[in-house]
Amino acid sequence: MAAPRWAPPGPRPGGSGDAPRAAPGRRPGWAVRIAVLGLLAVAVVAGEAWWSAREPTVEVVAHFPAAGAGDVPSTARVDVVLSHPVADQVDQLRLVLRDRGGRDVPAAVHVDPARRAAELEPVEALAPGEYTAVVAVPGVLDPVEWTFTVPARDVPTRGPGGPILLVLDPDDRYDDFLAEILRAEGYPSFTTVELPDLEASALAEHQVALVSGDPGPRASAALGRWVAGGGDAVLFTPGGDLARLAGLGPGTSAVRHGALEVDSGLGAGDQPVGVPLRLHARASGEVASDDVEVVGRVGSVPGVTVREVGPAGGTVAAFTFDLARSVVLTRQGNPAWVGEERDGIAPIRSNDLFYGARQDDPRPDWVDLDSVEVPHADELMRVLSTLLARVTASTRPLPRWWYFPDDAEAVLVVAADDHATESGTADFFERMLAGDSAGCDVARWECARATSWLYPESGMTAERADRLSRQGFDLGAHVTTHCQNWSRKSLDLAFTDGLRRFRERFPGLPAQRGSRLHCIVWSDPVTQPRIGRAHGVRFDMNYYYWPREWVRGREGFMTGSGMPMRFSDLDGGLIDVYQQETHLVDEVFADGAEAVRGLVSRARGPEGYYGAFGTHLDFTDDFGDQLLAVGRELDVPLVSADQMLDWVDGRNASTVEDVAWDEAGMRFSVRADERTAGMLRGMLPVRALGGELTSIRRAGRPAQHEVRVVKGVAYAVFDATPGRYRASWSS
Repeated sequence: MAAPRWAPPGPRPGGSGDAPRAAPGRRPGWAVRIAVLGLLAVAVVAGEAWWSAREPTVEVVAHFPAAGAGDVPSTARVDVVLSHPVADQVDQLRLVLRDRGGRDVPAAVHVDPARRAAELEPVEALAPGEYTAVVAVPGVLDPVEWTFTVPARDVPTRGPGGPILLVLDPDDRYDDFLAEILRAEGYPSFTTVELPDLEASALAEHQVALVSGDPGPRASAALGRWVAGGGDAVLFTPGGDLARLAGLGPGTSAVRHGALEVDSGLGAGDQPVGVPLRLHARASGEVASDDVEVVGRVGSVPGVTVREVGPAGGTVAAFTFDLARSVVLTRQGNPAWVGEERDGIAPIRSNDLFYGARQDDPRPDWVDLDSVEVPHADELMRVLSTLLARVTASTRPLPRWWYFPDDAEAVLVVAADDHATESGTADFFERMLAGDSAGCDVARWECARATSWLYPESGMTAERADRLSRQGFDLGAHVTTHCQNWSRKSLDLAFTDGLRRFRERFPGLPAQRGSRLHCIVWSDPVTQPRIGRAHGVRFDMNYYYWPREWVRGREGFMTGSGMPMRFSDLDGGLIDVYQQETHLVDEVFADGAEAVRGLVSRARGPEGYYGAFGTHLDFTDDFGDQLLAVGRELDVPLVSADQMLDWVDGRNASTVEDVAWDEAGMRFSVRADERTAGMLRGMLPVRALGGELTSIRRAGRPAQHEVRVVKGVAYAVFDATPGRYRASWSS
């Protein structure tokens, strides 16, 4: 930076003193010259200080994506926060994004000089690859650059391969969710094809097929031959030849929005499946032939059936209703109520998609509050997993994963919304730390941890936030629309502003991956997860069991689920953001101990209502301390949203490979994702291949196992350590 123009003062006009006035043309003495140079140096320093005060050096305080980030969404934008305003240099600010070949990515750049921020918005979604972002302001900010990566993502509906063939109908808006159901139920090893592409060769390479819809006469005939030869199939709303294969024929009129009553003998034991399960799909009303076992009914018509086909042990099971549709709509609410203020309490929230008794338009609630303690969506999914265990047991038993780390049947996902308290978050986290057992391992969920989404105005310091983050706590921005209903544009601006302000205040924290919007404003079912994903959010806790007058103290499942699962986009496909209901809300359960005990007891009891139970606290009462006390009393893991996300991602990415069967048993390999941190548990049916399980061996050595009954099926549960396994059954 150039020094300001400056000249030393000339000699004083006249005056007295000891030093003689220099004669014209005579050079001043050394003493005078040294004094002048000293004055010059002081002036230069003073000038530079003045210039710096007027135009300070600008630095990059924070940016998104983070340097080295490897999981950046293709819809991401580059956001930069500077240390000082650049109002006078707006036209000179350069923010560019380059691909690996050094080419500039076409994009629009928006600068907010008052907020010291700049944003680069690519014209198109980013292709997979490595990118370099560069920001500079000539003469003020030297170029700062960093790299990040947009990974080549598998489409969430596509499985990695394995013994299950998943055949999806491209014309069905909901059946892509069958892929998510398989993952949630612990069957991540499947291959996906579309209905028109079903070929005999694909069937020959797999052991069980899940087929949605009618593939036509040729493929149906191939499927029939495959089942007669010993293959196993589960069909969803079969028609034509597939309906006949399942032993179903035309019958009475369809039943709309009925309830599925499941035979308690569906599994291999006596454990009941539960109360009638509300459906949000029609059952076709078909009639079952005499050789069909009806294991579930919707009113007077078959809902779920099983039929043995041929002498080779092939079995075909059928759902006469759209399972995926019913699970999606149970979880995400009534699409006909989108944008309606139904509970009379503005703004529009997620619970408005479930609330029936609007004053001017009374309807039945979308969720059955008389059986709200039952996770209806999860129980429907478990009907499928129980069927899979049954139809494959005689010839091809399938390994699967347990739901949560180690043997946990219930988990508390502890998440706070800190509305600018002075020390609410820090004090609560410190109380958690004080209760840690000596040597507890955060990665293995042995220490209680939590999330807090904060307003930037909270009393938390950056230094304390960094320390708490290193100790395993999860902190992020509590994004707000100020309790106003949002449009797509206004919600995007709210995320941009909230996350930017948070990064500015806490630049050392990891990128935020979870969110719950202030006031839980939810103007429609899919916009918020889509926008959140563009900002790096992949774990959403906005489905909120509330208000108090509606809930009336009954702890349970508004969405019918305790399983974090991806959102359906309701128009075909999945959004790579997990929906986690907030089940335990402090406004509803101010005295939360009994509500927590109720959910946990039904998860651990004969009901088997396993779940990750989301929570809300805001430090206006002692609800957080109650969660902490009851969690420790009952030995329930208390984890952050970030920990839960890592677990679900890791479990879904872990696979069973190289599966092969013989008369006495099966061989398979386990590949466990590192995010499961050694806590993944595998499950094999105890009764299979005409006998009882006698041993599980890994790399030739015995692998210990315990027996657990899940929905009437006895499973051997073992540590799913990576390696090659052999399981044996004997009669």
